[in-house]
Amino acid sequence: MQSSKAFHLDEIDQAVKFNEPVGPDHAFYTDFSHVRGNFRENVVYRILNVKTRDGGFSFDAKLNSGDKKLLFLGGMRGSGKTSELTKYARNLHDPECFFVVTCNIEEALDMNDVEYMDVLIYQLEKLTYELDQALVRVDTGIIQHMRKWFHSRETEIRNALKGELDFELGIKTESPPLLKSILNIFGQLKVGLQGSKERATTIRSSLKNRFPDFADLFNQYIEEANLSLRTQSKAQEILFIVDGLEKTMSAEMRRKLIIDESNRLRQIKAYTIFTLPIELMKERQKINQFSTVESFPYVKIMERKGEPIEPAFLVFEEFVTKRIDESLFESRELLRKFIQYGGGSPRELLRILEAATFYADEKKGKLDDNCLREALHRLANQTAQYLTQEKLDKLKEIHENNLVGRTTPFDDLVGEMLEDIILMEYNDGSYKRVNPVVELSDLYQQRVLGR
Repeated sequence: MQSSKAFHLDEIDQAVKFNEPVGPDHAFYTDFSHVRGNFRENVVYRILNVKTRDGGFSFDAKLNSGDKKLLFLGGMRGSGKTSELTKYARNLHDPECFFVVTCNIEEALDMNDVEYMDVLIYQLEKLTYELDQALVRVDTGIIQHMRKWFHSRETEIRNALKGELDFELGIKTESPPLLKSILNIFGQLKVGLQGSKERATTIRSSLKNRFPDFADLFNQYIEEANLSLRTQSKAQEILFIVDGLEKTMSAEMRRKLIIDESNRLRQIKAYTIFTLPIELMKERQKINQFSTVESFPYVKIMERKGEPIEPAFLVFEEFVTKRIDESLFESRELLRKFIQYGGGSPRELLRILEAATFYADEKKGKLDDNCLREALHRLANQTAQYLTQEKLDKLKEIHENNLVGRTTPFDDLVGEMLEDIILMEYNDGSYKRVNPVVELSDLYQQRVLGR
């Protein structure tokens, strides 16, 4: 949804919606790529075997199509991963490069109950839809093969369900072997996976019990589609972008999707970028055995001893003033205070701006120090409310380490606080600091700083 820039106080709320990521074509889009510390966009392109030259992007299918890359882009919530992925999709979707298929699982799957099998079915559905929309003609042999294989699964699932005889995939022997004939199969499977628990489990079991066959079918389909795309000068290779894994409802579910399914992930041969939930970054060594993991950090806006990093502040000023006219801030110094307390997270900054509007003086018609102070006090105490003594001790250790420039090692407690954005991480993870909003809380001031 294309939001409008706020020129009046009552328009700010719509302009700072922090759950609506924006891509490069949106008026609000801001490029943070040059202020993300050790992270470099070009590294992602190199991992994907993409050449960049004179602003263009190309992929050599003869040289690289057999080297299918699986990339996990990991980072904290609200760091801007979705906007970054949208940029990659725009840059790489080109006849000389990739046919990019973006799969946002939050929009299509049940986030309370999702497994890797569900994601694969959604990938097949979305790919088939995009191929059909692009008028790509895929070899009829693979389509017919897929229809026969899924017809056998349909019979198997119906027999297992017994009482749910209405389950069907819409496979008709007289249907022509066109993309639309298998698009319906994937759509019906996806619907079935979001039905009753019994139905979802039965469908998954049928497919997982024959996963080597399913993977071979998936890979054959990808290769035939790649060949068609090259023959028809549409693209050189398919690239999936799978976003939204961190929004599944439990850490256990997220771990199951990636770590427990690593063997099945290895069997799928397609260029793919997944987002990686922050708590799974500690499993980096395991994941690197079958893929590549890159850390996508927050923007570091302050040095360890508190000196502002001016280029980062300037980019965040652009980020804010694309949404809110500068005249709505009492001063530029106030705008910089908002940025400082955002801690280098675009989403956290938008959250603070939204909260401040609740306390803004409507007669004045501007954001001022009073509304910022009220908003920060509320957010600080809400965020710190459930900190345990163990976590407070760890926060004190981190604070003391940062004062002397010492790196704090990772442990499970640090992982929990990163997931909850009590802590913020920068560069390659070597620098962690307490969320500046949390630092303002009464609990932190008393138990960590002793004030």
